[in-house]
This record gives sequence, structure tokens and C-alpha cells, in this order.
Amino acid sequence: MDFGTNNEGGKNEALNHQELEMLVEKVQNGDLKAFSKVYELLVDKVYKYLYFKVKQEEAFDLTETVFLKVWENIRKYQRKSGSTFVSWVFRITHNLLVDHYRLHKEALELDINTPDQKIDNNPIYLAEQSLSRDSLKKALGQMKDDYREVLMLSFINGLDNDEVATLMRKSEGGLRVLKFRALQELKKILLNMGIKYQ
Repeated sequence: MDFGTNNEGGKNEALNHQELEMLVEKVQNGDLKAFSKVYELLVDKVYKYLYFKVKQEEAFDLTETVFLKVWENIRKYQRKSGSTFVSWVFRITHNLLVDHYRLHKEALELDINTPDQKIDNNPIYLAEQSLSRDSLKKALGQMKDDYREVLMLSFINGLDNDEVATLMRKSEGGLRVLKFRALQELKKILLNMGIKYQ
């Protein structure tokens, strides 16, 4: 399996939520091939989310476990107003990660080998251009959990504001404030480390 390498030029492929919802409906009606397509559309996003939070080898295993749980529970999924299938999958991912932390009862460090996500004007990418991945890891490691989470979901995973707001249980206004504060905090930490970036 080749996680994290399907995006040519480092750009996120736009995810068509309507197409995804139609595929999910097919899966719920027993179409196995449709699940394969759902998997292909989401596996990189799930893996990148986990890869930044656990050791690399654990990220592979947890990604597979997420999709096993998605398969087992997909018939329970119902599209609701303000929610998407992507946010439902990320809720499963988050819950699995919480269980993983509880099971291991240890503070798992961020992996230095964060996948490239070269999106124009992406503050994480811009920071990577002017410092080592180790420095970025250290900077993100100094941030509050919700600041780190909003930056990872928005800029590393490329989720849109609606999805991030749903996952973090924030209003859109609250999310904008959180994202702004997180970016300010990242800049401050990097400055304290003697690193400047645009």
C-alpha cells in the first residue's frame, strides 16, 4: 500500500462529497466495488491524520483498522445536515486514536517524517521550507492540543472548514478564531526558536 503518494505535485485532490455520498449509498446496498472506491478516496487523508500522531508503523495498522470499522458500520451511517461522510470517518479515526492512546498509556511523539503537503499558502508547508522537519515537529509539539489539531486537519489533511468544525465540534466562527490563534502561536513558537518564515 502506498499511503500519501497519490497526490501529484503535492496538491490535494478535490474531494467530491456528492460523488462520495453516492458511493456510500451503493456500499450500503451491497456494492463491494463501491467500497473499494470509497477506500481509495479517503485512505490518504486518514493515514496522514494518524501519521502525524503515532509512530509510522502504527499509522499503517490504525489506518487499516479504521477502514475495517468503516466497513462494519457503514450501514449505520446516515447523512445529516452539516455533516459529511468524511467527518463521520474522521470521528471513527479520532475515537480509535483515543482508544490507542488509552491502551498504550504513553505520550506518543509526533513522527519527524510528516508527509509533504505542498499546498500554496499552506503555513505548514511554508514553515517546512525554512526549517527542518525536526524543528517543525518540535514547534507543533509545544502547541496546545486543539491548536495542533486544527492546523493538522486544515493544512496537513486539507479538510474544509465545515468538516474541521464538525470534527472539532466548533461553530465556523469559533473555528476561524481557533485557526487564527493557532497560526499566531506557531509563528511565536518558531520565532522563539530563532526561525522566521513568511
